[in-house]
Amino acid sequence: MSKFLIGSTLIKSLYPDFKRHPKDIDYLVETQLPSINTEEEKIEYHVNPVLYNWALKHGLGADELLTLKVSHMFWDIFWRKHMFDIVFLSEKGHKIIKPLFDELYQYWTQFHGPVKRSKLDMSADNFFNNALSKRYDHDQLHTFINPTPTYLKVLKDGAEVEVDENKFNNLSFLEKIDLVREEVYVMAFERLGNKDYMVAYDLMLKKFIMYHAPIYEALFIAQNYRILHKPIIDYVSIIKQNIKED
Repeated sequence: MSKFLIGSTLIKSLYPDFKRHPKDIDYLVETQLPSINTEEEKIEYHVNPVLYNWALKHGLGADELLTLKVSHMFWDIFWRKHMFDIVFLSEKGHKIIKPLFDELYQYWTQFHGPVKRSKLDMSADNFFNNALSKRYDHDQLHTFINPTPTYLKVLKDGAEVEVDENKFNNLSFLEKIDLVREEVYVMAFERLGNKDYMVAYDLMLKKFIMYHAPIYEALFIAQNYRILHKPIIDYVSIIKQNIKED
């Protein structure tokens, strides 16, 4: 039976500067084997038929591991650890393998259960004010951050919320960054306004990846998390000042 080195053990073998020291050796296998836990060695065996079959055909390297890590981001299981690895591998130049990601996402949906993601074909009022105790004009809040909000460049024709993937892909890199930041600023203000603005942004970015962003946008965020993980403005003060002046 074939086995493939995986997890932080694989990262550390490829990149000695990886900062997290593996606690054990991880292998991907076809069928479950008992763990080995002695003073000399600790070995964990993991079964994932999608990744295993891919590895038999294509091998298993850092791009595959990055793709696996990103496929985990829609379930809140060791989320921060996976994101740490995603940032590291992305900064080393590795890329998501989209066909593998699609298969893994479907596998985890069956394994962990489907994630309740936002329905983007709703009206803006219904979508953005859902479960909010205090109602704001969401679109107006956007203009307080950017007088010409970036989301207007990517809306599907005739839609109020739903994004057109082709329009998203045609944005420049900086426009995509602005698109994400603006949305997370506003949603963090609306939904987590009682928290410090940096804490609220961090929590909302995670929720945006897991539940709200289209999958293709979530993949972009994951691969650029180092850039996006902190706010670059005090969006709460800016929005509150504009609300007072309005």
